[in-house]
Amino acid sequence: MREFGKVSARFWVDSEMETLSDDGKLLALYLLTTHHGNLLGIFRMPMGYIATDLKWDMEKTIQTFDELETKRFAKRSSNGDLIVINNYTKHNRTENNRQLDARLRLVLTLPENLDDLLPEAANVIDGIIQKACAGEGSSETEQLLEQIHTRYMQREEKVRLEKREERREKREERSIDKIYVRSDDQTTKRHDSSAESSPLPMLKTKPYDSYPEDFIEWWNQYPKREGDKGHKKQTFGKYKKRLADGHSPESLLANILNYARYCDETGATGTQYVKTTVVYLNNPDNLTNQWTVNYEARQRHSGKLSLVEQVEQANAHILQPGSPGAFSGTKAFSGTEAFSGGNIYDVESERSGDAVFDHDGPVRPEVDQCLRSG
Repeated sequence: MREFGKVSARFWVDSEMETLSDDGKLLALYLLTTHHGNLLGIFRMPMGYIATDLKWDMEKTIQTFDELETKRFAKRSSNGDLIVINNYTKHNRTENNRQLDARLRLVLTLPENLDDLLPEAANVIDGIIQKACAGEGSSETEQLLEQIHTRYMQREEKVRLEKREERREKREERSIDKIYVRSDDQTTKRHDSSAESSPLPMLKTKPYDSYPEDFIEWWNQYPKREGDKGHKKQTFGKYKKRLADGHSPESLLANILNYARYCDETGATGTQYVKTTVVYLNNPDNLTNQWTVNYEARQRHSGKLSLVEQVEQANAHILQPGSPGAFSGTKAFSGTEAFSGGNIYDVESERSGDAVFDHDGPVRPEVDQCLRSG
C-alpha cells in the first residue's frame, strides 16, 4: 500500500483534463493518489472501492469513470476489477534504479491473462520495459527483464497454440458439415467450399518481428551463452540507439566478431560468463574494445609460470650459480671448469688411482683407462 502519490503540474494545463467535469477531475486525482494504487498505475480497483472512498453512489461512479475512459485517461477491465492509468508514468517518473526494479517486480505479479482482461495495459508495461533497457540499470534489472521476457514469451506461445487448436477444430467442423442434394437418379454431396478455398488465418505479426538484415547478422554472430542470450526486441532497441550514436552496422558486426573470438580464446563461450545482448550494448565501452587476450597477464594472475620462466627455473643451476635450485657443490660449474669438492650428481668424488665402479660391479680396464685418459 502506497503512502503517497504524485500529480504532475501539467495535469491542470492538459487540454483533455481542462474539458473534464469537476467530478471527472476529482476522480482522476483520486486514481493518481489512492492508497489502493501502485508504481505501475495498473491495479485492482472495483467500482465499489471508488464509490465508498468518494461517498458516491454506484451510478455516479460508473458515469464519471466512463468520462475518464472517453478522455483516454484511464481504462477498466471487462470485469471491472482492474484499471490502468494510461499516462501514470508521466506523473510518476522513474527516479532511480530501485524504483525501476520495483516496477519490474510488479510486472511479474500481474495476472497472466492481463492481455485479455485489459489490453491497454500492454502499452504501459512496454514503456516501463523500454525505460529499463534504455538505462544502465542495476545488477537485478537484467535478471528481472529476463524473467519478464520468459513469462510473456511462454504466454504468447500458449495463446498461439490455443488459437491454432481453435482453427483446427473449426476446419474439422467445416469438413464434416456437408450438404446432400438428391436428384432423380443419384445423390451427390456438396462440401462447404469455404473449408477448402479459404486459407488459414495468419497469426498477427508484431512490427518488431521484422528486423533489418544487418541486425539479424549481428544477432546470429553473437557468441553462444548458457541460457537465453537476450531479449531480441529489447536488443534491437539498443542496437538502433548505438547506430544513432554514430556506429555503423559494419563496425558493430566487426566488434561482435572480435568479442566472439575473445570468448572462444578465454573459454567463456557457452557459459554464463558471456554477456547478454542487452548488457553488452548497454555499455558503449564494449563497442570500442578490441577484445584481445593478454595471455601474459592472465598467466601471471593465475599464479602459473610462463614458458620462459619455466625454462629459466629448470636451468637455474647454470644461469644463476648459487641460487636456490642450483646443484650442491663447493664450486659452481662455469664454462669448461671442472667441479672441485663436489659434482653435479651430489655423489662422492672418485679418488685418483681407484677403480671405477658402476652400480653392477667393476668397469673393464680399457673403459677405465679411456675415461681417465680423456
